[in-house]
Amino acid sequence: MSLTLRGKPFPVAAAPTASAPPAVEPVSSALSDTLDRIGFSRVQAVVIALLMAGLFFDSLEQNSTGAMGTLLKESFGIGNAELTLINTVTVIGGLVGRLIGGYIADRWGRRAALSLNLLVYTLGGLISAVAVNYEMLLVSRAVVGIGLGGEFTVGLAILAELVATRHRGSLLATLNISSGGVGNIASFGFFLLVLGPLNGALGGDHSSWRWAYVILAVPAVLVVYFRRYLPESPRFLLSKGRVDDANVSLTRLACGTVSGLRNPGPAEYFVTAADVIPPEGRTSYLEVFRGRNLRRTAAIGAASWMSFGAQVTLLFLMPILLQSRGYSLSDSLAFTMIMNIGSLLGACVASYLAGRVRRRLTVSAAAVLGCVSALAFAVFAHSTALILVLGMIFQFFTMMLNTMLSVWSPELFPTSIRAMGASVVNGIGNVAGAVMPFAALFFFDVAGVAGVFVMIAVMYALLVVAARFGPETFGKSLEVASERALA
Repeated sequence: MSLTLRGKPFPVAAAPTASAPPAVEPVSSALSDTLDRIGFSRVQAVVIALLMAGLFFDSLEQNSTGAMGTLLKESFGIGNAELTLINTVTVIGGLVGRLIGGYIADRWGRRAALSLNLLVYTLGGLISAVAVNYEMLLVSRAVVGIGLGGEFTVGLAILAELVATRHRGSLLATLNISSGGVGNIASFGFFLLVLGPLNGALGGDHSSWRWAYVILAVPAVLVVYFRRYLPESPRFLLSKGRVDDANVSLTRLACGTVSGLRNPGPAEYFVTAADVIPPEGRTSYLEVFRGRNLRRTAAIGAASWMSFGAQVTLLFLMPILLQSRGYSLSDSLAFTMIMNIGSLLGACVASYLAGRVRRRLTVSAAAVLGCVSALAFAVFAHSTALILVLGMIFQFFTMMLNTMLSVWSPELFPTSIRAMGASVVNGIGNVAGAVMPFAALFFFDVAGVAGVFVMIAVMYALLVVAARFGPETFGKSLEVASERALA
């Protein structure tokens, strides 16, 4: 029996009958081979677009506190320490959201977690817009963090499970092109527009930031609406023994047309009950810290701490650092936006390399070059031209590094705990994002801008060491890379 896929015969298993059990491929390769034959079509492009849309809002929210920091301080009568606390509670909320989202994704499904994430985020953003005091703003930013926390890691998990092995690295990296690349540039452009030319029309300094939160929150509801067409991960469905549902999902992925996502027609038999791989343990966070999962969590979690901690520190503090050198708020936002062109290029280069170069080599090289660029910024970035050029170079390696780690994390864990494992690894980076800006403020008070970048250079040096203990997953199917029984 075969299905015609884009004009070519596509072999599928025969429907099971009482007299003739279906012929199946080996347990180790049936699902991955099916996805490899499906390859990349408009369906996968739509899936990526729906995931990237949510991550775009994630990036804008992540940068909002730093970009609007001066106005928030004036509106609520707070200082740098209180402003840093806003960033901290958002990051902590993100950690909680990652853990909740990861559990929901591994227990009840990837789609359910993704829809819930954005609904909670929208609620928190609207509460931020009407905050009447500093305490209310803190609570609302924690809610925003919870909503967006699981967006990235659950997105990584479902995309890793929906695409062919040969495309997996490059396509996972495209999520960071939206979040850390386009999102970082667009975020500071958005805040420059809202707090600059549109500031008067939106009520001036004491209300324009409120409208910014509204503008960021409302469109997320549209993303939730269209995400109902996302196919559930067939790997997740098989891990739960839901063979028929897995075949429906694979039929939608194999149809090759966007309309097929809504109405794929009769389900074809790509996999059978013989292809179910029993979970290695319970759907529990305890499994993330057992056996070889613990070693993987420790190695890539430590790398995530260094990488994400450095990124959040710079995104949060860069406008403040530039204003300390005499630049205006508008200039500092414009400069930060220009520097983040490097982020976009770094994510694009990572997307290219993720499909061609081993994970450990790419991560280690990016960390070494990031360390060098951080030291160069600390020593030479005194003029406007050098600030922009060295800032772009540093952001290039920062985003290249973060993108490669995000590609690596969902490849480390078996299907039954993939979203939770990726959430823990990335959540460790969240904790760093909450803690390291305080450390950076200490070094800023002691040694100025140079002190902050020297701290970041040391973090990248430690990252190189941590990455050496991570398992190599390049070119391997998820079953071979992470399912212990098949490794």
